[in-house]
Amino acid sequence: MSGIENLREPDSKPEKTGAKTHWLAGISRYHLMVFVGCWLGGIFDGMDSTLMSVAMPTAIAELTGSTAKSVVGPIASYVTSIFLLGWMAGGILFGVIGDKLGRVRSMIFSILLYATFTGLAGLTQSWEQLAVCRFLTGLGIGGELVSISTFLAEVWPARSRAIAIGVLITSYQAGVFIAGSINTVFQDWRTAFWIGALPALLVIFLRLTLKESDRWMEAKERSLKTKQPPSHFQTLFQPSHTKSLIIGSVAFGGLLVGYWASLAWIPLWIQDLLQTSGTGQERGIATMYQGLAAVLGCAMAGFLSDWIGRRGTIIGASLGCLMASALLFLGNTAFTPAVYWQVALLGYFIGVMQSVMYIYLPELFPTLIRASATGFCLNVGRLTTAIAVFYVGDLIRMIDQQNLAASIFASPKLSDYGVAAFLFALAYLGSVVAAFFGTETQGKPLPE
Repeated sequence: MSGIENLREPDSKPEKTGAKTHWLAGISRYHLMVFVGCWLGGIFDGMDSTLMSVAMPTAIAELTGSTAKSVVGPIASYVTSIFLLGWMAGGILFGVIGDKLGRVRSMIFSILLYATFTGLAGLTQSWEQLAVCRFLTGLGIGGELVSISTFLAEVWPARSRAIAIGVLITSYQAGVFIAGSINTVFQDWRTAFWIGALPALLVIFLRLTLKESDRWMEAKERSLKTKQPPSHFQTLFQPSHTKSLIIGSVAFGGLLVGYWASLAWIPLWIQDLLQTSGTGQERGIATMYQGLAAVLGCAMAGFLSDWIGRRGTIIGASLGCLMASALLFLGNTAFTPAVYWQVALLGYFIGVMQSVMYIYLPELFPTLIRASATGFCLNVGRLTTAIAVFYVGDLIRMIDQQNLAASIFASPKLSDYGVAAFLFALAYLGSVVAAFFGTETQGKPLPE
């Protein structure tokens, strides 16, 4: 038996209700290795997904030969939408792969995919080529986030599962911070994308150290004995799962629309506020502030969801996102240092919201369909998001032509990007409604 196998401990099993045990109880060296592997995967997810947002103004301007808002805005919308469509497809596809072939295999395939095409994006010569690379990058990123959250939920001790997943999702936001740091140090967007290919090295660590979860192995064996497939869409869409699928999809969909149609556009919004002034590093610095604050929010989500429940945390974080968006996008007509702390405030609530959804969704579904169902909920809302983001550029053009900033918000000095971002931030209200009707899972074991 190898040294790695010796480290392995049994996966998380349901605990007796009311057991008085310290929340750190049962955590072994193997659990920590699983966490490190998943956390590294998440940090590179966040980095590679955010590189495009930070590099957007310079990349699109170079590839199109124009810095005009009427050119950059729509094309940036198209590239972002195509990326999100890839993310959606990857989340659903790799959810099925995770249920059929295993969580670790799914992680490895997804990392190779997004790392390879992030690096190749740095070689593109047209925005169409860039869009293709971003689609395939999104395919891998969507798959990786499903894989790491499902895997850790099944392996980690039940008592501290919510806290562990909450801290795990800090990895994505730490990746956002790294993307901002890369942009601050390397002004060339191509170099930034080449750095984004480094996550491929993580595959070696995963292949050598991590084993499939006992829960998945046992569920697969049971399905073989009963001649039932380990992952089947007919099972996924049974009436008993319908409510959870709808609630999960709408709740996370509200976050996605608000996030990608507002926060992801902050670099372009900042550039619009600056006009021709500034040092050129403001976009990267703001992204770093957002990433750091979101890390704190993600880390707090597990504690909050164990304190006030999963549904209460989703509702509070969604309302926080909406109010912070109003403060940021409707409260600034010129760039000042206050933008940094306001971006950080929005990042904090987004971190809480993102993390609690990754805690909540795996708790709604049984093992045989857990990855498929989680992938479905995390990504079906991404189709709506991709459509919404696709029209952000057109909305910006309409706001500019119709002077909607003055007519709706009585402030002609507001940035068109900011007005559009706030209008889409209203989607956070959808998450509030969904959580209100959702099933509370706090304190309950994972469904078998």
